Amino acid sequence: MKKIIMSFIFVAAFVMAGTASAKEMKLAHANLQKALNDSAAGTAAKNALQEEAKKLEEQLNVKQESLKKMKSEMDKMAAVWTKEARDLKEAEFRVKNQEFQKQYMDFGEELNKKKQEREAQIINELRAIVEDMAKKKGYTYVFERSLGGLLYAPSQDDITDEVIKLYDERFKSGGK
Repeated sequence: MKKIIMSFIFVAAFVMAGTASAKEMKLAHANLQKALNDSAAGTAAKNALQEEAKKLEEQLNVKQESLKKMKSEMDKMAAVWTKEARDLKEAEFRVKNQEFQKQYMDFGEELNKKKQEREAQIINELRAIVEDMAKKKGYTYVFERSLGGLLYAPSQDDITDEVIKLYDERFKSGGK
């Protein structure tokens, strides 16, 4: 669907250019996914998420080790315990194992949500940079390369590195 929309926009740009005044069209393209990955803010966000994932993984490892010890104890003591005691320990193990599985899933969802939110914020900030740059440099259109709607564009019209540079300057200064 995005390819169709991008293609339509591209064709519409040329049609409008033909009917517009004699003003020269100035086109550029940027790869916002590359800018996201290569910018200081993108790298900082990725590192922060990795640190958070590491902390959550440590928490999960502690619980997993506890479950392993519990299972080992159950295996050793199974012959000595009464059926009621064994059933009680197995039920307790199942509950703790289910809690562990739920926490594992919750941590994954939480990290994914934070990643998506932070990436969306950075992409919106990058779009603002592109818009400012386009207005200042007189670009008629700036196309997004990573969406797949742009099949070919000369490398000299790629403004991605300049977008990253401007964004990093804003990111370092704390501005938006």
